[in-house]
Amino acid sequence: MPDKKEIILQVGDKYGFAFQGKRNDLALFAILGSALAEVQAFEMSIAINLGLLSEKGDSGGKFASDELDRFYSQTLGTLIKQFQKHLPDSGVASLLENVRERRNYLVHRVLRTYQWPIMSDEDYVRAIKEINEIRSLIESASVKVSRYLVDRSLADLTVFSIDQQSGEINQIV
Repeated sequence: MPDKKEIILQVGDKYGFAFQGKRNDLALFAILGSALAEVQAFEMSIAINLGLLSEKGDSGGKFASDELDRFYSQTLGTLIKQFQKHLPDSGVASLLENVRERRNYLVHRVLRTYQWPIMSDEDYVRAIKEINEIRSLIESASVKVSRYLVDRSLADLTVFSIDQQSGEINQIV
């Protein structure tokens, strides 16, 4: 399939959108978009966990929505710094710092690192593999943070994973 052929992205039964890039760009951007969604879900989980921790600490079990809104508007770096106050375990704190650094790389530098848009096929493969490694790190960090909170009775959480291939649901925390 040559790069010049128009690629139509189908959304539902009614909508199709012409993709204006090369085939390799489509693969790269699909993986990159998925990783960015993973980052946003992670940021939201840290915000929710901070809300749970503040609920447990000072509001007598009453979860204030304005408190949660305040957490949602903060950057990942700020959220992690606040979250680390609840983590005497330096392993989890270091993991969160690593996620922040990799997130910033993903958002600000990954395309420059591989010199997009003048990438070779090998560059695309290397970039996609690196982005997938970052996604795995974020997923692993999310599970470790949840497990940390549950193991120390800091939050009552149940975490499930859904296998993308089979749809099988498993409880992981």
